[in-house]
Amino acid sequence: MFHRVLVITLLAALSIPSGAAAADCEVVRFKTSDGVELEADWCPGGKDAPLLVLLHMIPPHHSRKNYPESVRLDWVKAGFSVLNVDRRGGGESAGNAKEAYKGPKGKLDVAAALAFAAGKGANTTRWACIGASNGTTSCLDFAAHAATDDSVAGPSALVFMTGGTYTEAQTALKGSIAETLPVLFTFNEKEKKWSESTRKGGEKWEWKSYAPGGHGTLVFGPNAEAVGDIASFLKKHLK
Repeated sequence: MFHRVLVITLLAALSIPSGAAAADCEVVRFKTSDGVELEADWCPGGKDAPLLVLLHMIPPHHSRKNYPESVRLDWVKAGFSVLNVDRRGGGESAGNAKEAYKGPKGKLDVAAALAFAAGKGANTTRWACIGASNGTTSCLDFAAHAATDDSVAGPSALVFMTGGTYTEAQTALKGSIAETLPVLFTFNEKEKKWSESTRKGGEKWEWKSYAPGGHGTLVFGPNAEAVGDIASFLKKHLK
């Protein structure tokens, strides 16, 4: 009884209603243009909240669970709507895992996520793609595709959580639309080579190194401040 009273008291002090976490997000499904059904967590923010599309690390070994619920809800509280996607071949989504990051189909996952969010009334005129590890590949591929297709809303910002040479599997950073976008590169000191090599890139690019850090979304464990660092960057650029 003492523990229950303590939990309720703490929640009240934080102005967070008990049970809010479960109510803030729902599991949703939608299909890509090539017929692959994807599953995702949809966490809507307030009216006109900028959208964040989250892409996890390499499938099938990873899934949208890479982004802890606490991280997603922190970003919602920071003023964003969040769509956390199981990439094709990962988690509860159908499809071929290699197609999520090799070839032209990975960007279709992003396009389907964006279309779903738009159908839910999300603000897709200001949105960001957050990719972890080779989730960065599809973020960059989609941004490049959107730059050549007026019917598609391209991202207003990108976050590469431990990008690498795999990020440029289909699209080179140099000469791409990414050079004109705000891009945040997060990385740990042991895996800094690729991210550091971009230092002479776009004028709106920023870099954040963490020690001890962790690969991709694993940074959230030892470096919880990464959640706020990403939110601050995106609040600055998704006004």
